[in-house]
Amino acid sequence: MSGFKLRTFGGKAPQIYPRLLPDDMAQVATYTRLDSGRLEAWKTNDDTVSVTITNTATISANTKTLFRYNSSVWIAHDDELDIIRSPLAEDSHDRIYLTGFGGSSGYPRVTTATIVGSDTYYRLGLPKPGALDGVTLSPATSANADTEVPQARSYVFTYVSFYGEEGEPSTALTAQIVSVHSDQSVVLDFPTNPSGGLNFATGALKRVYRTDSSGTYRFVADVPIASGTYEDSVSDANLGEALLSSTWEAAPDETSADHPDGPLLGLIPVPNGFLAGFSGQTVAFSESFQPHAWPDQYKFSVMADVVALAPLGSGVLVLTKEKPAVIQGADPAAMSMTEIDSTQSCVSKRSVVDMGQYVLYASPDGIAMADESGINVITEGLLSRDQWQELVPSTIVAFSWEGHYIGFYNDGSESKGFIFDPRGGKNSYVKLDFHATAGYNDLENDTLYLVIGTDIVKFAEGSTNQTFTWRSKKFYGSRPGNPSVARVECDAYTPNPTFKLYADGDLKHTQTLTSSNLFRLPAGYKANEFEVEVSGSVPINEICVYESPEEIDG
Repeated sequence: MSGFKLRTFGGKAPQIYPRLLPDDMAQVATYTRLDSGRLEAWKTNDDTVSVTITNTATISANTKTLFRYNSSVWIAHDDELDIIRSPLAEDSHDRIYLTGFGGSSGYPRVTTATIVGSDTYYRLGLPKPGALDGVTLSPATSANADTEVPQARSYVFTYVSFYGEEGEPSTALTAQIVSVHSDQSVVLDFPTNPSGGLNFATGALKRVYRTDSSGTYRFVADVPIASGTYEDSVSDANLGEALLSSTWEAAPDETSADHPDGPLLGLIPVPNGFLAGFSGQTVAFSESFQPHAWPDQYKFSVMADVVALAPLGSGVLVLTKEKPAVIQGADPAAMSMTEIDSTQSCVSKRSVVDMGQYVLYASPDGIAMADESGINVITEGLLSRDQWQELVPSTIVAFSWEGHYIGFYNDGSESKGFIFDPRGGKNSYVKLDFHATAGYNDLENDTLYLVIGTDIVKFAEGSTNQTFTWRSKKFYGSRPGNPSVARVECDAYTPNPTFKLYADGDLKHTQTLTSSNLFRLPAGYKANEFEVEVSGSVPINEICVYESPEEIDG
């Protein structure tokens, strides 16, 4: 053994036997920031965050959702919610759309700026109305019966929410077709309004349509939601636009008779103003710029239960319990689906992170990267499948931050985290010594907020550095040796970093570092295998360990 000099520093690669690691890679790398090639510490988390949570929510270790609605209102919840902002430009209500409330027993929801602070939500979409209770002529007999050919009419109506969202029409009954003369009007009797989470506040409507001479349903009138009847005396010339919402079903909800696979989950936005979600093995899309409307013909069935959706290029990545798929298209009425030839299933919905040009998620074998060219396990050279499984990947919760994949896991004995940089090569993987249960990546302010215990913190934005620990590979020499000197070059030495030397697995020396001067190592032993460990919060540029002082500067 002559010695070794380290001038670049990498992350962990647990899959590789410590003796076979590249010279600058690590057995241990905790809180080490490696972007620059030298050893640096990550900043501590900023725990001075002050935010206003909606009034029925509390932050705890059970919190699974955190969302910044605006600078004064945050949403927190113990359910795994998917929350997206309105796809409508200049939405006067500032709506957001949510799935995941109550899991399989809940229903998709919508809320607005004026009510979100009080945790008020409404159902996403409008129900199909029951058939009209009655359609009658007034007067019952026409004075023109012998001189006119009556017009046959059929009537339907829709519900329109306070937000102006319109649902699908009621069923037109053959028995309710009426023959109308010019001296008659038609009286409609509406069924009782439905209830249960619907936004039928003042301003909500019943919208009446009737057939024209060509059989097309056209707008007749808007009727206040509380009205039980309406008398139609509108002439054909004054009829309005044709009915557009004939297929605008509400999003799948908890009504098992209609939706046996449960409510819509996993809500994501898709370019061109529409949304996507899933229920069981079904992927559904909304109408463009009508996020409350989910036509049945915009649904796709996949081969296994869907775990999560993510935007990918010109379409949607569908991650399932088996093979993934991709659904592509720019119009929800013209999408096409292709199964991806990959066995990398998704084991954790909350591990799925949109990284921009690609998607990362937890698979059974490691972190999988999905892009338009396919799917690959990108931790393959760092972690074996068994080592990855030790983290219990089904528990992983992850977030994107500055191009890094920030993940947290619970293996049953510890709850910790890791940082994975898919761009980093040998600098890709380091550990975090804390655990978060929820988070929100605030792109506007370039801040990752995390829920740690009962606190909301800003990741790596504290005023001080973390204390990192970095342990080298095992340097092996076929000739037993005894290094006598070492030197560690830092930018500064306050607070003092620490150096440790291990020989054949035993700790031989601990040095508190105060300068870049050489320091002596203990004599009196011979060993074949040496490793060093440094810890501290100041940047380290170089570590040298040799048998003689002359070798260090040689």
